[in-house]
Amino acid sequence: MKPMARLLLSTVLLGSTGGCKIYHSLPLDQKAKDAALASPDLPRIQVQAQELRHPILKPLTIDLRNGLSPDEAAVLAVLVNPDLKGVRDQRALAEAQLLDAGLLPDPILTYTQDNPVGADQQGAVIGHSTQLSMDLTGMLTRSLKRRAAKATQLSVDLDVAWQEWQVAEAAKLSVYRISALDPQLDVANEAVGALEAMLQALEQTALRGEISQGDVASIRVALDAARRNALAIRQSRDRERQTLNALLGLPPHEEVALKKPSGEALKYRPWDDLPSEQRLVQGLDRRLDLVALQKGYESQDARVRLAIWSQFPSIGLSLNRSQDTFNLATRGFGVAVSLPFFNRGQGLVAIENATRQQLYDQYLARLFHARADVAQILSDMKAVKDMIIAAEAALPALETQAEAGDGLFGQGSMDLLSRNQMRLALLSQRATLASLKANLDDLGVALEIVTGRPFLPEEGQR
Repeated sequence: MKPMARLLLSTVLLGSTGGCKIYHSLPLDQKAKDAALASPDLPRIQVQAQELRHPILKPLTIDLRNGLSPDEAAVLAVLVNPDLKGVRDQRALAEAQLLDAGLLPDPILTYTQDNPVGADQQGAVIGHSTQLSMDLTGMLTRSLKRRAAKATQLSVDLDVAWQEWQVAEAAKLSVYRISALDPQLDVANEAVGALEAMLQALEQTALRGEISQGDVASIRVALDAARRNALAIRQSRDRERQTLNALLGLPPHEEVALKKPSGEALKYRPWDDLPSEQRLVQGLDRRLDLVALQKGYESQDARVRLAIWSQFPSIGLSLNRSQDTFNLATRGFGVAVSLPFFNRGQGLVAIENATRQQLYDQYLARLFHARADVAQILSDMKAVKDMIIAAEAALPALETQAEAGDGLFGQGSMDLLSRNQMRLALLSQRATLASLKANLDDLGVALEIVTGRPFLPEEGQR
């Protein structure tokens, strides 16, 4: 092998091995499956919660000895939710694309060898040719590719943070719903007990002929409806428990105790006193998904510029050295230029322009709908708050009436049927009030999601 050929071969081998990545296996074996299905490591999660870095969520000290609060559930969900692990892998892909966009095109080294053949080979030598070529167009468009990839990376980071926020709010809402369903179930069970007592008393009265069987049948129908209502509430609570477990990466049948609010926390929610609609709307353009969409638009704008560049001829430059079979050596250079006669990149430019227009319209439409959603939720919250005020205003009279009925029943001045009817009226009002407060919690979390920000208890008072 000639010295030049050996040099070329050494250069190729060195270039192909230098900086190459090594294959690492990632087995999807039983060990990986067991780890995915196991309960989260709580001590490790508690440390991560104190070191959390997120555009919206703040670091939090998690202490489950007193039960899980809505805010603790939100942070836990971000740290351990199984779906978010796959979402975060998008960041690694965006970083790899940014790395790829910043790399210069590799030069191309070509070596050919011609061996003389035939009858007359006198004076002939082995001919060879060496060529080094480079794509200049790739170097000229490198900055635009990096700009597009960088904007895409920022867009992906923000979109991942937005999805984390959605999961956090879903976990918070699940805790609120379970906390609201527990007292509703207690009220429903108490109503069932009262109706069972009424039915038993009425059956005895009917046997004595003091009332008709129709009166007994009406109570039996009411009891059946009350039992079905209690079962439906229990089913909703169990389903919400499963939802919370899935969000927190817990096994289906594991039950985490929830923190029971007391004192002012029992009566007060952060959305009981909110900022004005004008203040909420002013910050909508800072919502993570909208900022992510804006960065995606910037990335697409850079791709439109790249598409326009593709209309111009691509240029390749090469350096040549050759020796023919009669030992005549030559040196030279070459330039390769594409001729934009037919394609001219028109299709690519049209596609990138249409994609940019689509992102432009999507951003404005999402901003418009976000503003409309804020107005609608605030309107619904006002209506629910008014109903809560009305329900709370009617509650003291019903409580007084029920207490009086209990006293009269104890003195023998009131029959069981009348006394239990008063209790049922009170229980019905409490169930209505609990349901209204649960609706307010749903709307409050929905408003946090739409505005892309959590509400602190004192925020509305500033």
